[in-house]
Amino acid sequence: MELTEPQVMQWLGQFLWPFLRLTGLFLTAPLYGSALIPATVRAALVAAYALALAFFLPALPAFPADPASALYAGFCQISYGALLGMVMQIIISGIASAGEIAGLSMGLSFAELQFQEVTGVTPVLYDILFWAGFMGYMVTGGPVWLFSALAHSFDHGVALNFSSFPQIALLGGTLFSAAVTLALPVLAVSLCVNITVGLTTVFAPQMNLLTIGFPLLILGGLWMFGASLLYLPSELRYLMGLVAHSLAGMMPHG
Repeated sequence: MELTEPQVMQWLGQFLWPFLRLTGLFLTAPLYGSALIPATVRAALVAAYALALAFFLPALPAFPADPASALYAGFCQISYGALLGMVMQIIISGIASAGEIAGLSMGLSFAELQFQEVTGVTPVLYDILFWAGFMGYMVTGGPVWLFSALAHSFDHGVALNFSSFPQIALLGGTLFSAAVTLALPVLAVSLCVNITVGLTTVFAPQMNLLTIGFPLLILGGLWMFGASLLYLPSELRYLMGLVAHSLAGMMPHG
């Protein structure tokens, strides 16, 4: 049996196109790109998923044999997969940032932790909402959505849809707006406590600002922080809807 170069590149293309997109996805996506998963395990999962997709995807074009074209195709496919994962990362980052804003407003930013999932030290409230958002992302089927979106991105070949990229860029503002919305009750309570304690020290100078104001600020902020968690499911559904719409816009249309 004599194999020609076009035949070999055709077979390689059926595996390499999903392999490269999955590589980008596993670099940025929540859970798939977790630092808690060893790099060797992630590489094995990418190869296994790509091999599985190669049997179920429609016939894909041959992978370019020219080195320059192959490098360009690889860069585009990895970037596309990384963008898919980064869009889903907005959910967790937006919710976790609300904890950081709340901690800064109530003076609790001095309590910090360091764990493998996030580089550097982060406030405790950031860590709490990070895991809350991550668990919500898992419960709502975020990893399944993401893998399904990547599989459906090959429905019309390996072409990339760039028309929705401006809309995806605007999702960066959604991250900050969602974080401020969740932290807004804590910000309001912190402002009220600061004004009250400030006026009290004016009329009663013998009262120590740090002794009275600091505990009140933390207790009031933590109380409102716990109460505001009731709005977390609705905010999570809102973010999931936005991300699902953005993922649908990234899919190529025939």
